[in-house]
Amino acid sequence: MNRLRLLLSLIIFVVCCPAIASLSDESAGAHNGYEVIRAEFGLFNQGNSGKPVFLPVTVVPLTPNQGYGWVMFLRTAKKKIKWREEFILPAKPNTWGDPEPPGTRSVSTDGRTSVTEREVSPDQGIIFNAWAVAPGDPRGRYVIRVFVEGSLAKVFEFDVK
Repeated sequence: MNRLRLLLSLIIFVVCCPAIASLSDESAGAHNGYEVIRAEFGLFNQGNSGKPVFLPVTVVPLTPNQGYGWVMFLRTAKKKIKWREEFILPAKPNTWGDPEPPGTRSVSTDGRTSVTEREVSPDQGIIFNAWAVAPGDPRGRYVIRVFVEGSLAKVFEFDVK
């Protein structure tokens, strides 16, 4: 599954999943015009019905094209939200994927850290980013730090095995 297809699947998932609309308030407090209601990390899989399925996990299988990422549910009246993702791997991967992703991306000199920045319209308060396992991705502990409007909103730690 390529990155575009994965992102389209996630959008369909978000729009079609009634469970998201009924999430409880687990806010961490208001910051800069938004409030984090919930943040999840997990796998994005294709369900039997053809609809995408999100499964919260702490372990990502080292299987090429396995989709994974984070979803954050915000309470905000803002039309645009700026987020920054710092993605740290235990070793340099063979590739960081799309050489021209939406927004901006930079990679550290040692090749282990990618920083992605985007400004998005939070559809129903939802922002997200998704990745897919690629051949040559390292095994081990991965860390994703997500900043929203300049403040650290959530740290996700997971293992790729």
